Amino acid sequence: MLLVAVNRAAAFNVAARWVLHDLRSPAQSLMLMADLIAEPSEDLEDTLREACANLGRSLELLGRVVHPLTTDQIGPLSVAEPITFVADLHRAGRTHARVELDVTPALPPAVGVARHLEHALLNLLLYAGETPWPSEPRVIRISARLDGDRVLIVLGWGGPPVPPEVEAGLFELPADVSPLERPLTIGVPIARVVVELAGGSLTYSADDGPGPCFLLALPLWRRR
Repeated sequence: MLLVAVNRAAAFNVAARWVLHDLRSPAQSLMLMADLIAEPSEDLEDTLREACANLGRSLELLGRVVHPLTTDQIGPLSVAEPITFVADLHRAGRTHARVELDVTPALPPAVGVARHLEHALLNLLLYAGETPWPSEPRVIRISARLDGDRVLIVLGWGGPPVPPEVEAGLFELPADVSPLERPLTIGVPIARVVVELAGGSLTYSADDGPGPCFLLALPLWRRR
């Protein structure tokens, strides 16, 4: 569990930098508002409203990163909220990759822990964003749908498949790298660990999505 905590801190440190980067634009817009007020225009109110909304959204995301969900209690989980939260974090960073979502409406609850799903998805996003891409635009797609007695989340990207020699050890802790020195290098194995804590599974496929993808499955919640 120490490695889980170390990796989580590293992954969300990246997310915090994304949000802090995103905060610059609305904050700068508000600082310039005094100059805009000196020269009234019909667009002033809309500009102010948009800047405040963007700033509020970024501060809310930063608050979730700094004060994450703390419960480890397994229970009924709506997967849409963690997926949207992690996608919003990634969009805040304005990285080279774009995230697109396709979540089936009104999915039944799955067995899980929201903070674990957020942690796993963020690790997978970081991995997908660092893989080689043949051309622009770079798109990472996250979908969620009902698949029999489980909720299936597919995170796929448009790059080439993971090389076979890398795929063989994709979910194993690297033997030649200290996880404490480079905690992000254990992101994919840790993602599997936190998914399995709730009885779920995480696998890799070279062609089940729009290219290579991770398949994250969580069992449906049943009343006890």
